[in-house]
Amino acid sequence: MNDRKPDFLVIGAQKSGTSWIWDKLRQHPGTDLPARKEIHYFGGVENYRQGPDWYYAHFAGCDSARITGEASTSYLYDRMPYWFNASDRIEYDEDLAPIPEVVHDDLPEAKIVAILRDPVYRAISAYRHWLKQRQFSPLSGLERAAVAHPKTRILEYGDYAQHLAPWIRVYGADRVLVLVFERDVARDPAAGLRRLYGFLGIDSRFTPPSMGRNVHRSWSWTRSAVSYYAGPLRKLVDGGRVGRWLDRADFLGRFALRESDIRFLRDRYLPQKPALEALLGERLELWDYGARLPGGEGPVVTEAAGDERGVTR
Repeated sequence: MNDRKPDFLVIGAQKSGTSWIWDKLRQHPGTDLPARKEIHYFGGVENYRQGPDWYYAHFAGCDSARITGEASTSYLYDRMPYWFNASDRIEYDEDLAPIPEVVHDDLPEAKIVAILRDPVYRAISAYRHWLKQRQFSPLSGLERAAVAHPKTRILEYGDYAQHLAPWIRVYGADRVLVLVFERDVARDPAAGLRRLYGFLGIDSRFTPPSMGRNVHRSWSWTRSAVSYYAGPLRKLVDGGRVGRWLDRADFLGRFALRESDIRFLRDRYLPQKPALEALLGERLELWDYGARLPGGEGPVVTEAAGDERGVTR
């Protein structure tokens, strides 16, 4: 059995900058990372049943003199679900403990990194991601799509306090670093990386050559909608010049979200804000919970975030 285990896990949240973090960790001379960013060993029953030899084999070639890890956004969750069950609902292996406890049993010395983003905008980004995958019709609307397709976990991945608290309880606050996308990626990435590198015990003075490089570029709603209905012409839309033109024009973008969708998201996430701030011990003043979007019903906090909707996730 390979005895090389990950030194850290980036556990999510999905659509909150984990690919950006991974890119910046990969550039650091103090790391040697596996080819796969997201292994999802602890994130789904089918992968977990492949056993530890399968998991640790991903790190077998990593330099033991440098730290290694992975970044699976399915880990910021509670129970381990089945990915390929026949039901449309999320089903769990009830014999397994919650994910943080399962991880701690295997990796008690690991350091845990989470990055959180205003949950309203995170859910919107996740919705756009699944639109790009043609998981549902662009005419569905966010609320109806999220409720009708629970396996996407568009909503559940934004329930931060519920899912993060067990990680802190199991590992201890000193072994869990929580970054905030709007602050540590969008506003001051240099400071965010110093915190990250320092927490992992690698040189915090290192500056990646591509500090501001976007890792993933989201499709516009127009491109996703046209792709869904394009049929045999889909290849022209999905790649190349036509797709890029649709992104720039985005003439259907005003139909992407309904005011009722924004109210739906705010009604879910805004009541969770006090518990999350208490858990983190900080005010989340850069989060406006969709207040500036149609249906957002005005300001929530005194300091509004910059428009991160154009920032690549």
